[in-house]
Amino acid sequence: MTQYLKQSTAQTIVLGPFVDATDGVTAETALTISQADIRLSKNGAAFAQTNNAAGATHMENGYYSVPLDTTDSNTLGTLRVAVNESGAAPVWRDFTVLSA
Repeated sequence: MTQYLKQSTAQTIVLGPFVDATDGVTAETALTISQADIRLSKNGAAFAQTNNAAGATHMENGYYSVPLDTTDSNTLGTLRVAVNESGAAPVWRDFTVLSA
């Protein structure tokens, strides 16, 4: 299912579940996901860190809230948000950015 984001609009997304890299089941609830860990690819371009300095915050059961600012969503088309954090399996989510 495609989720849509408004272009150049700050919004918070939910990313996860983050699970243990070894067993693939246990929820990772104590990860420190910083700005540099949150990688964005806009329309298939090279990955770069998110512009928002806040990082991600654990919600529950391995799900994390990830704030995106207006720069993160400023390009129309596909937006991939990816995190590869030590100890957890990689997580990514694809969005379609539409004109506001």
